[in-house]
Amino acid sequence: MEEKLPPIKRVDKAEWLIEKNYKSGMQVPAKIFATEKLLKEMDLTVYEQIANVATLPGIINYAMCMPDGHIFSN
Repeated sequence: MEEKLPPIKRVDKAEWLIEKNYKSGMQVPAKIFATEKLLKEMDLTVYEQIANVATLPGIINYAMCMPDGHIFSN
């Protein structure tokens, strides 16, 4: 089975958005800050992790992923 990236929308040169309807339970959208090259090199688990962060109770605004793949919430 081929793994696919979630639907990702480019917001700026190095800013990407995964809408909150990507995964059931997401409270907020997920933002990824990375170049296009780096985004394509990220492991698929990064996308799942950021989507999981977006489901946490009390999260507001966005779940954010920095270019090195570390994830935190805001």
